[in-house]
Amino acid sequence: MATGLSLVIKRLETIFGPLSKFSNYISALFLCIMPLPVFLDVLARFMFKGAVPGAIEIEGFMLLIIVFLGLAFTQVHEGHIRIEFLVSRLPKWARNVTDSFAYLISTLFFFLMSSQLVLKGFQKIQDHEISYDLEIPTSIFWFIAGAGALLLALVVLVDFLKVLQRSVESDKRLWLVPALAASLFLLFAPMLGLAPSGLSGAATGVLGMCLLFILLFLGMPIGFGMAFTGFLGMIVIYKGVKPSLAMLAIGPYSTGASYMLTVVPLFILMGELAYHSGISKDLFDTASKWLGRLRGGLAMSSVAGCAGFAAVCGDSLATAVTMGTLAVPEMKNKNYDMSLATGCLAAGGTLGILIPPSVGFIFYAIVTEESIGKLFIAGLVPGLLLAGMFIVSIFLIAKLRPDAAPRGEPTSFKEKIASLKGVVGMLALFVLILGGILAGIFSPVEGGAIGAVGAFVYALLRKRVTWKMIVLASEDTLSITCKLLLILIGVGILGYFLAATRLPFSLAEFITGLHVNRYIIFTGVVILFMVLGCLLNVIPMILLVLPTIFPSITALGFDPIWFGVVTVITMEMGQITPPIGVNVFAIASVAKDVPMQDIFRGIVPFLICMIICVVLLTVFPQIALYLPSVLFQ
Repeated sequence: MATGLSLVIKRLETIFGPLSKFSNYISALFLCIMPLPVFLDVLARFMFKGAVPGAIEIEGFMLLIIVFLGLAFTQVHEGHIRIEFLVSRLPKWARNVTDSFAYLISTLFFFLMSSQLVLKGFQKIQDHEISYDLEIPTSIFWFIAGAGALLLALVVLVDFLKVLQRSVESDKRLWLVPALAASLFLLFAPMLGLAPSGLSGAATGVLGMCLLFILLFLGMPIGFGMAFTGFLGMIVIYKGVKPSLAMLAIGPYSTGASYMLTVVPLFILMGELAYHSGISKDLFDTASKWLGRLRGGLAMSSVAGCAGFAAVCGDSLATAVTMGTLAVPEMKNKNYDMSLATGCLAAGGTLGILIPPSVGFIFYAIVTEESIGKLFIAGLVPGLLLAGMFIVSIFLIAKLRPDAAPRGEPTSFKEKIASLKGVVGMLALFVLILGGILAGIFSPVEGGAIGAVGAFVYALLRKRVTWKMIVLASEDTLSITCKLLLILIGVGILGYFLAATRLPFSLAEFITGLHVNRYIIFTGVVILFMVLGCLLNVIPMILLVLPTIFPSITALGFDPIWFGVVTVITMEMGQITPPIGVNVFAIASVAKDVPMQDIFRGIVPFLICMIICVVLLTVFPQIALYLPSVLFQ
């Protein structure tokens, strides 16, 4: 049986591997074109009081193509985001069993999704539906979405067969039987009417969320698990499969073709272009020229570089790894205490999702429907405050332990002035985006396209544009976008279910009825975010947790913009907190000879700074709210 499976797997890989790669090339092509319609539309509006006809529709359709045609290759290449905390600790045979359970459900589910998208496409042909501005048949895009979902299902099928082969070859193969039976029962029992009945909406919602977390901790990718749970929950709520099947077509398509979500790949592309054009090295070199002579100067330069790169990147892991790659060898050569060196970089990386423009704020705005512009401005002062606190803590450590942070080489004033050209690109992009948004020249969504074009122009002026740089930037952007948009598709489907159960609102009513001080509840939420931050990156965490918690926060009277800033900081605290600490693992991949416990030890002073920052924001919320109140009247 194992030999037969091996032949089938090889045959399928020779077909679907190249096919997913080809579809990814098409996706990458549209990604590179994507900023142009918005950029030209803003330019025409600003200079000629005109507009590019159908620019919004063009962007929405391009996003759908980018996402659905990139999903399969993302699964082949790296796999979609999943929680590895539990399954990574299982014996190999047990992990094979849990993977077979998750992959079989996922395969069947995406086949089902694909069929519903295609059927919807045929319905659009019968209805002769055309787009509003471009006047082209919308059925084309339903079929593209269906084809992308089908290719994803086939790729996941190959993953399932690989796991099945490994399980069959092990001496624990009998465990496969209950795992596969459970997956089939879980999918088909509700469709056949074998589902709990007589439950209230809130109780159904609670059971659904319990199922979701069980699936996620068993290793099912987050987007898969959220979509599947929402689908099953809708069947239970509406006591029939038809509403769920209809939602299985409408939900993914409306998410994939959403103009508002084009902000995601555009800002990510801007950050990737900035990174691959060498802007991070420029920032670190400039900071080290100005601060390097001080005790702890290189560590301070690392934090300053993280803050600067955060203004064009927007992601904490990318910021930590990028600056770590540059700074760790330098600090090692200068005989820095590597606990301090790695600790400041892991903590400095957290600035990547706080200082605007921040991808974390973008997703917070998507989930809560708050203003992206207000969130960007609200994160500015807290981000700079936190960066300043990190630098002060390094200064104090260097004073108390001079051997941990020796002085660097002196540089002349002329060299310092000359080095300032390294910050020109970052400042230009920062001013261009935030200035344009605040001046009303373009919206935050359009700001992503302007930033992407700006980052490309900067690289062009510095003569750093190469074919390799464009390919790497587009590949990385595409991978991140597809991972995050699949989670958003799952959030959309799960959202239909949660709305039907009214669980978030029931939870809000329950919490407000407890008659306890709201700051006690707020403290509990902060602790929850810190714990979850140990397991997940910030953006998946926002998408997973916030839809349920946010109504309770607003019901308690907390300002949603202020809470967005606090949310990002507290979730980032989890990124550097033992025992997991995602940023710590990222830095460990750069500083391979530094023991993990040393990095965690170096984190402590910076973790204290983050706690103090949250306390300051709680006591003085105007730290975050003053600028938005002045600039958005």
